[in-house]
Amino acid sequence: MKAYLMDPQKRSIYEEEMVAIKEANKTRETRELSRDECIKSIRLLEQSKLDAQKRMYDFVRTQKVPHNMINAVIKVEKLKADDTFFLETGIEEEDVEPSVKRLELEEDEEYKTIVEEFKTLSQAFLNEKKQEAQILMAKAAAARGRGRGGPAGAQGRDI
Repeated sequence: MKAYLMDPQKRSIYEEEMVAIKEANKTRETRELSRDECIKSIRLLEQSKLDAQKRMYDFVRTQKVPHNMINAVIKVEKLKADDTFFLETGIEEEDVEPSVKRLELEEDEEYKTIVEEFKTLSQAFLNEKKQEAQILMAKAAAARGRGRGGPAGAQGRDI
């Protein structure tokens, strides 16, 4: 898949086919979901977003592909997540939001709790990665300082 998306000609064919598929699905009737289906869907979608956030963070950090390919990889991950969601629930991701609005779930306590729970988990993940980055930067700065023949940060000058 990586090699396929790196070839600009093949990537443009892929993107054209995806646009055609989306256009064909615009005529599909939106399915109205029950409250229980919406709540279950929101929990799965929020978990999927958190998982994707973690994968993309690691993916970008390890620099497995050139930077110009990251958007293509994100699109593929989104498609995979939508397919997985449909296979697990039988519900199209596009049907969730209209039902949430119709049922006014933004004001529902269970809905708010789920969204807040995953917001907290996401923020905790980002804070953890920020701390890891700060530790790595401090270690790199210390290593640079030792490379100059003195303690970390020393530049051989008297203050």
